[in-house]
Amino acid sequence: MLEHSPRASAPAPAALIVALAMALVLLGAAPAALADPSDEPTPPEHAYSADGQDVQGGASLAQATTVSPGIHRDSFERGAESTSEDGTVKYYRVAVEDGERVHAAATIAAPPYPDGRPEDDEGLGLAIGFRTAGGDTCTSDDDFAGEDMTGDGPVTAWAVSEAVGPDGCSGEELFLRVARQGSRAADEPLPVEIQVAIQPPGIGGGAPAVDEEVEDDGASPVSPVDDQPIELGRSFAAATPLEPGSHVVELVPGETGMVSTQVREGQRLRWRTEVTAQPDGGKDVLALRTFNAAREQVTVGGGSWTAYDGDPIAGGGMAAPVDLGNRSSELRAVQSAWLPGTHTIQLQRLQLPADAEPGAEEPLRLILTLEVEGEVAPDAVEGTVLELGETTSQRDGLFGSAGGLGRVAMFVGAGLLTVTALVTGVAGILVLRLRSR
Repeated sequence: MLEHSPRASAPAPAALIVALAMALVLLGAAPAALADPSDEPTPPEHAYSADGQDVQGGASLAQATTVSPGIHRDSFERGAESTSEDGTVKYYRVAVEDGERVHAAATIAAPPYPDGRPEDDEGLGLAIGFRTAGGDTCTSDDDFAGEDMTGDGPVTAWAVSEAVGPDGCSGEELFLRVARQGSRAADEPLPVEIQVAIQPPGIGGGAPAVDEEVEDDGASPVSPVDDQPIELGRSFAAATPLEPGSHVVELVPGETGMVSTQVREGQRLRWRTEVTAQPDGGKDVLALRTFNAAREQVTVGGGSWTAYDGDPIAGGGMAAPVDLGNRSSELRAVQSAWLPGTHTIQLQRLQLPADAEPGAEEPLRLILTLEVEGEVAPDAVEGTVLELGETTSQRDGLFGSAGGLGRVAMFVGAGLLTVTALVTGVAGILVLRLRSR
């Protein structure tokens, strides 16, 4: 009988140590790759709060992260000297087929200043566009909306690619380029929401619904059903769904609230705001902007305006009924009313200057009226025109944070790898011991 050899069993502890070390590395490192940077400033509850599934964009086309339709959240480390210069730049890879277009939008927001807006404004913005694998530009349309010169509240930029194919951009994938701009909080990382949608071939053909813009002073005044202020959403993904009608809204300085409503083909969204309670001495600046389901701004006669005691009412509406054919219009306002479905209304009270009068920071109350005019077109498309992916909030998911499910999946994956490593180590011990007998 062979005697037990100490040398034969010596590798067993080493195998176990290696397996345990691999497990610790996997458990410690895998989830951290997508964790939110700890030094990102935390916005107050009334300010815009970025949402979406966590991703990490690449620093070059070759390193671009693959993303699918839906809303994603990334952290951009730094800004720049002005809105015309680039700070952090990241790239994302989108799979495409012939005839398709990609719609992409990105939203950035810095928390309000703790003591009011300073005398010297700081800009904040994003530049967004598409590239081919060869680095050629593949953007057919782009624009932005928001207080980019002051960095107050969310700023959204959007772009649409050219059609993929022989007459447009070639390749099986396009690359989305997103660049942070502006000096607002330039040394702090800020979260950026990135929304991606795919447009199938053949969408948007036909003649526009109107030949000239519809002039509109706003919706008709309607009494709200409830006198209590509604709860506003804090991101596009968490916008509060509203039925047409009047709703009471309260806003504090620096607050951004998001609501949404459905507008189908043949219909036109109209709105009205009436300030019913304004702080003494206040000349508040309010802003209302409307975006379609791809997060492209829809012209509704909104923007920013100053609310005075003597002029408390503002209003407007779409320049045309929603119609896919409006995309061929030469009128930009008509072009914007093309995509049926969810429309998000962003209502904002801009931050007060640092030298504002005492008491001006009290809540402002207004009545927001939304009206959807017209009947649904007989040939209206059914379902989602674009491939939008997941566009609802990720923040209330598992673990109660953005991208919770993604992080859970990473924990599960790390756990499985850990178990595999431990089983492999134990199996190695048993084999070595059997061989030594």
